[in-house]
Amino acid sequence: MKQFQILIDKLTDNIAKGLLYILIVLIVLVFSTVFFRYVFNMSYIIIQEIIMYLHALIFMFGISYALKENSHVKIDVLYNSLNKRTQRVISIVGLVSFILPTALFIIYISIDMVTQSWMILEGSSEAGGLNLVFILKSLIPISGVLIFLQGISELIKHIRVSRS
Repeated sequence: MKQFQILIDKLTDNIAKGLLYILIVLIVLVFSTVFFRYVFNMSYIIIQEIIMYLHALIFMFGISYALKENSHVKIDVLYNSLNKRTQRVISIVGLVSFILPTALFIIYISIDMVTQSWMILEGSSEAGGLNLVFILKSLIPISGVLIFLQGISELIKHIRVSRS
């Protein structure tokens, strides 16, 4: 189990490293878009959609990294005042009751939408936009899988620490 947990953590870390480069590209694109719009009065729908796609990618795939680094939203004021054993119990209950079921729900609820989108190779509703909406929608169940895997990794870590 420890090897599986390490493998998941490495996958999450590698995705996060890739997201850093994508973030740099996103910043450059946003800056360029604003510059060209206000200096040259030029705007390109395709660039705006690329920005939207990259933004979605960073946030959807970054969720599992936030879970790994324990930087997700929780009530830190109460949580930090508890002893370590109680914190682990709360984390295990939270993972089993909320994170893992939510990840499975995200996967389940998005599969039909993504399948239909791929069947018609859904494209942008904007003239001159990217014809890759089906790929954008595919980020949803992939994100659910990443959240689920990282949830399992966190569960393994908490259970292993509880046993020792």
